[in-house]
Amino acid sequence: MEYLTLAGKGMLDYGWRILYASMILFALELVFGWNKYSMKSRLRGAMLWAVYIVITVAFMTAFYSLWNKLGIQPLVVISLGEYFASDNKFLTVLGWVVTPILAVLVSDFFYYWFHRAQHTWAFLWAFHAEHHAIREMSAWNSNHHWTEEIFRIPFVILPMSLLIRVDPGFVPLIAWLLIGAHGQYIHSHTKISLGPLRYVVADNRFHRIHHSVEKPHWNRNFGSFSSFWDLLFGTAHFPKKNEWPDTGLDDRDEARSVREYLFRPFQKLRGKA
Repeated sequence: MEYLTLAGKGMLDYGWRILYASMILFALELVFGWNKYSMKSRLRGAMLWAVYIVITVAFMTAFYSLWNKLGIQPLVVISLGEYFASDNKFLTVLGWVVTPILAVLVSDFFYYWFHRAQHTWAFLWAFHAEHHAIREMSAWNSNHHWTEEIFRIPFVILPMSLLIRVDPGFVPLIAWLLIGAHGQYIHSHTKISLGPLRYVVADNRFHRIHHSVEKPHWNRNFGSFSSFWDLLFGTAHFPKKNEWPDTGLDDRDEARSVREYLFRPFQKLRGKA
């Protein structure tokens, strides 16, 4: 019963966060949008988000329940909050901003290589391509393939669980909410970008390049939260002022139904789609 309660709470929290972020970004897209995308694509995206949330929360709750029972601890624990604990209020407030960014940056290192593997290995690409097939990419219509979080377990969560845990200490709720909404933001088509800050935190213009149909943009900008690892490993492409390419794939359109969303990757692997 406790497991079901945690799963239900996680699903609600995750769902509400996506709802709030997408509604705010939807309003910004209407007023400051690069594209005129249809309401139909947004509603279909919302439907697929609901499917994604149910699957994600179910798998994640099961994994963390098992992991907690095993009681396995990482080799290294870094408590960033200790470094920013200060009598100086300015340094303390600065730490509230910097520490969650540093914590997420460590996670983004593992995600960066996982993301590159999704573009390199045919098996992973069969699933990840469903995300890249989205042509009318917006905050609502940006759902990842439903296996995203399942594959993230062996590639990102397990390595971090075994190797390193970064404890940011106290983080204001607003900071976590903004970080939590980042996934919707980088897929939105609002003209509101982060400007020079994109050299630290990836924005929607930076991530748009990753989804671009233009060949010079392929295999660029793999970072999810930050552009740091792309800069370090030579895969960064920072767009020019009006560089806003189309998105999608030539060999498939975005999923049109829940059935297609769930099963088309397997059909691709079997050569039947």
